Order: sequence, then C-alpha cells, then structure tokens
Amino acid sequence: LGQAFARVVETYDVDQLPRHGGHGTTVFITMTLDQLRADLGTAALGFDGDQITAAEARRLACNADLVPVVLGTDSEILDFGRTARLAHPIQHRALRLRDKCCQAEDCDAPAAWTEAHHLKPWSEGGRTDLANMVLLCSSDHRRIHDPNYGYERLPDGRIRFTRRT
Repeated sequence: LGQAFARVVETYDVDQLPRHGGHGTTVFITMTLDQLRADLGTAALGFDGDQITAAEARRLACNADLVPVVLGTDSEILDFGRTARLAHPIQHRALRLRDKCCQAEDCDAPAAWTEAHHLKPWSEGGRTDLANMVLLCSSDHRRIHDPNYGYERLPDGRIRFTRRT
C-alpha cells in the first residue's frame, strides 16, 4: 500500500494540487552537488534533519519542486527592501527553511500553513527583507494585528502575545 501511495504521489499532475502561499508542495534538500551525484552521499530532507540517501534525493528530484539550499551565504536576491510589499515566493521558501514553523510561542503550525509577517510594518517604512519578516499561522497573524493584543520578540526569535487590559 505504501508503494502504491508513493506511486500516486509521484505521478499526480502537480498543476492539479491545491496551493497555499503561492506555491505547491516543495521539498528542501540540503546537500552538495557532489553528494547528490555520489551513491554514498546523504541529504537532509525537510526541516527536521531526517537523512535520505543520494539515490532517494535523485528520485525526488525527478518530479518535485526541488529547492537546492546553499547555507552560510548572504543572498541579496532575498531582500526586496521597499520595492515590494508582499513576500516573494522565494522569500517565503527561505523563511520556511529558517523558521520551520509558526513563530508564535507555543504554536507549532508547520511552515507550509504560515504567512510572512513584517516585524516593522510596511506602512511604517518596514522592508520586505528576511531580517524583517517571520512566519505566523493565519490565526497568529490576525492576532499580531489585533489591537487587543501586545507582543514581544523573545531571545530565540519567537513571539509572545499578551492580552491588553
């Protein structure tokens, strides 16, 4: 049954899949090109660090929206400043890789269910740059804009909400 399900997933027309956040299902694989080509290499799959073989990564690469991740670099293309108000899909993917889930304290909504939020609001001169954005699920995104709530950014980057009285 598992093999049959994998076959359905691998052959389904991706243009018919539902979309959230402007893009379909995406697989993030972090490994070097040499590791991908070698049969003995392994790759980190997704956000939790699970390892897969290079052969599995190559199989996924055939039909997936595969995002190769280069870690440890400054990527200016991810910073749009004041030229765009909404996060570009590539920025949302980078935020998904960085934040892994909703950044509200005690919320573990997966990154695929989140929206990009400007920490310094666009209306107040905030920039559409990764340093000024975090991922929030739709519920917490509404709450951060609700005047009945205050919030603070914790040292680990998460956001703690408090109800105003």
